[in-house]
Amino acid sequence: NAASLYNVGITIAIYESIYFFVQAKKVSIESEKLKRENTQSQLDTLRNQINPHFLFNSLNTLSSIIHEEPDLAVDFVQKLSKVYRYILEIRDKDLISLNEELTCVEAYKFLLGIRFGDNFSYTLEVPEDKMQDFLAPLSLQILMENAIKHNIISKKKPLHIKISISEDGNLLVQN
Repeated sequence: NAASLYNVGITIAIYESIYFFVQAKKVSIESEKLKRENTQSQLDTLRNQINPHFLFNSLNTLSSIIHEEPDLAVDFVQKLSKVYRYILEIRDKDLISLNEELTCVEAYKFLLGIRFGDNFSYTLEVPEDKMQDFLAPLSLQILMENAIKHNIISKKKPLHIKISISEDGNLLVQN
């Protein structure tokens, strides 16, 4: 009898251990899911914030050049269209290649160049082997817009944005 009670006790202990392990695993999975959803929500909020602000600034720039430089205005509208097409194409993606993101950034850089003239510049120093790395869509545009929003851009204080790769392999955006 003592041996069978001992076996029952061992069986219960093993069962309880497995049960607690499964519960701990469920809690860990749920925690990661909540973290991922929170990050996605923050990214969606940023995406939604940039669109109206960006469109407002772009339309103001367009209205200032449309009469004086109609050919430049046409180029501006084409680049603006390219940026918005990109936003529509990637809005449901979680990750895109750096190469894809930089294609949009090039059009965005053109728009900023028209808006700020020689007071804005941009340098890209990313090795070709990093172009297929992945990042969140619009992250570079959001960082560039943030640099513009929080700096005075003038002849005395021009803004230069540099996109490069750090020594440890991370994408680096500096102004």
